[in-house]
Amino acid sequence: MSRQPLLKVYGHIYPVDKALYAALEHACADAMPDEDDLPVIEHDGDMARISFEGTYFPLDDVLDVLTAHVRAEHKGKLDVLDLESWRLIRHTFTQGRVDVHSAPLNNVLDYSGH
Repeated sequence: MSRQPLLKVYGHIYPVDKALYAALEHACADAMPDEDDLPVIEHDGDMARISFEGTYFPLDDVLDVLTAHVRAEHKGKLDVLDLESWRLIRHTFTQGRVDVHSAPLNNVLDYSGH
């Protein structure tokens, strides 16, 4: 019997060098996805992509890495969909900063036309 994941995390950041990718890979190591066959983090050219659905994602560890490494040339985002609290938390990476915004998922779905 499968159950719905409580947490979904999707994001990307670029350009990523070897040191940042290794730090992100280490930070994601304790993630507990529902499906073991999909990697939580992937290297795609100069971009790191995070894709997670499951019960536990080490968000604080990943944000610590991003906060420590983000530079002015980095761009990207990390969306956290907390299905238990029914909220979207979006972290954006631009101009050397990590900004955070949050909204109820109903507002997000209404805005996107779903």
